[in-house]
Amino acid sequence: MKRMMIILVVISSVAGCKEYEEIQFLRLKEVKVNGVKNGDLLISSKAVFNNPNSFKGKLKSANIYALYKGDTLANVTPVEKVVVGPNTNFDVPLSLNVSINKLQKGLLSNLASLLRKRSVEIEFAGNIKVSSFGFTQTIPVNYKEDIAF
Repeated sequence: MKRMMIILVVISSVAGCKEYEEIQFLRLKEVKVNGVKNGDLLISSKAVFNNPNSFKGKLKSANIYALYKGDTLANVTPVEKVVVGPNTNFDVPLSLNVSINKLQKGLLSNLASLLRKRSVEIEFAGNIKVSSFGFTQTIPVNYKEDIAF
């Protein structure tokens, strides 16, 4: 009986030692301007990540900033807690409130091109943290998107 227990422990240890693969940021999707409130432009989006691992995890935090020409416009916040499924792409719903005054300061120098394009290129940079079985991974986010208005 003792021998059988040792064999089971060894087999389960070897079988459980699967290499952890890094979760990757893929893109932003569904970037939408939802309106204006108290002088802020309300924007929502979903960040798409891929979990190539055979086990699930949880979103611990998101530290993402919206930037325009290197200047921080807003801190992007996750809308809800997210469970990361195994072997799948997963979405993290995000929202941000961009100060129109801050945005206009950077845009006034480019007013002619702004009137022509009717969009602004916003950069999203930062990271998210996902944990699984006590292991936390920091995933970098670096993405640019033309926001139409």
